[in-house]
This record gives sequence, structure tokens and C-alpha cells, in this order.
Amino acid sequence: MIDHIYLPVSDLKRSSELYKKMLEPLGIDMPYKFDRLLGFAINGEPGFWLKNGEVAKDLYVAFTAKSADAVRASYKAAIDAGATSIKEPSLRPEWRADYFAANIGDPDGYNIEIAYKPWLYK
Repeated sequence: MIDHIYLPVSDLKRSSELYKKMLEPLGIDMPYKFDRLLGFAINGEPGFWLKNGEVAKDLYVAFTAKSADAVRASYKAAIDAGATSIKEPSLRPEWRADYFAANIGDPDGYNIEIAYKPWLYK
């Protein structure tokens, strides 16, 4: 549905370090580096960008994981890189019995979810 998104951050270097560590377990790397813009991609196809800018209010971003273990690994990497825990990895039966996710707060206070939806991989 969405082709790409630019997330405005207050400190590009600080945010890029966190996101690089958090997204690596999900198979997402950061091959695109411009002066004030950094692009994350899967297999070279960018979709998520960080840029210097005014921090938005009430922004929520969710990344797809291919397993519950990938959710746990991404969450741990984010916490180890300085993110705050909003909700530890767990099932989210309020959305669906097999929905597994975690939420972290990034340095700008964005609520970031890492979600595993097993029905997508059947």
C-alpha cells in the first residue's frame, strides 16, 4: 500500500544507529546515504527513510517481522541501542490470537512496532 515513508528525526546520526541495529534482524539494511537523508532497504529496494526534520506528533510506524524470534531479536537490538520499552514482545490477542509484536520508543519518542503476522507466511 505505501511505497515509502520519510521519518523526520531530530538527530540523524543518533537515530540511524538505533534503526540500523533494530532493523538488521528483520533483513533490512541501510544502503542509501545522502547528506541529510538515509534510506533503509530490503534487497536494495528502499522503503523507509530517515531525514533531519521537525519531529512529528503521534506518529506510529510498524515493521514486519517473519517470525516471533525476529520480533524478539529486533526488540532486543533496539533496547540495547538505547530505545525505551513500550511493550515487550508478546501475543496481541486484542488484534488477533496469533499476532505477535513488540513496541519501542525511539530517541524522538516515536512509537515503533515490530510485528509478526504468521498468516502472511502460510
